[in-house]
Amino acid sequence: MKPIKVAVVGDYDPVFPPQATLGTALRHAAAVLDLEVTETWIPTETLAKPNSSPMLQDFDGIFGGPGDVHELEGTLQGIRFARENDKPYFGTCAGFQYAVIEFARNVLKIADATSAEFDPSAPRLMLTPFACNIAGEKMTVNIQPNSLAHDLYGNNVAVEEYFCHFGINPLYRNAFIEAGMQISGTDQDGEPRIFELPTHPFFLASLFVPQTSSTPAKPHPLISGFLAVCAVIASKNGLTTALHRNAPKF
Repeated sequence: MKPIKVAVVGDYDPVFPPQATLGTALRHAAAVLDLEVTETWIPTETLAKPNSSPMLQDFDGIFGGPGDVHELEGTLQGIRFARENDKPYFGTCAGFQYAVIEFARNVLKIADATSAEFDPSAPRLMLTPFACNIAGEKMTVNIQPNSLAHDLYGNNVAVEEYFCHFGINPLYRNAFIEAGMQISGTDQDGEPRIFELPTHPFFLASLFVPQTSSTPAKPHPLISGFLAVCAVIASKNGLTTALHRNAPKF
């Protein structure tokens, strides 16, 4: 099989662990799946240009990179392209935040939706600070049944590492769920840590950074699941049938 091509939407910082480990984690998963994978970082400034998002069409999947970005609009354009064109999408850390904002702006039609990380005084904050900073901490995540996340983990709990301290604003949680978002992972207080879109072939985002815990002997199951669906999509020449419940278990 030809290499699976993954576009990483973000601005690369080699000293930021969640970014520096991303490519290696993809290759850990690819090796176990007997695949080859290549990742290409797509700068957000590139995607902020008019009519630039179709350049993502040639990729088999889109990874929402963690970390700060130069152009928020470029990131949102990349995520919107994945959501609307059935491209597998996996976002971690900031890739979770950006996916929440994109969903709010383009599905809930909240044009000025943003995060407190960017503008704490903005009137419509989809993401707000945690009560305490959990960056660098490893914490338990409760995985909800009847979800893609549960299918992939094969377990009800996981321990994951965080580099982020902003989460979904409770004021908007029900609106997101009513619009089709599934909260499939929560912390000990029930606060969202993973969300997914059940009608999409693979659209999942985590506030934690699974790439930092991946090893050659134990690739992370969410990354493995993402690549497995990318491979199916690639082999079917752009298959658009939702694979939510049929994603391989790891």
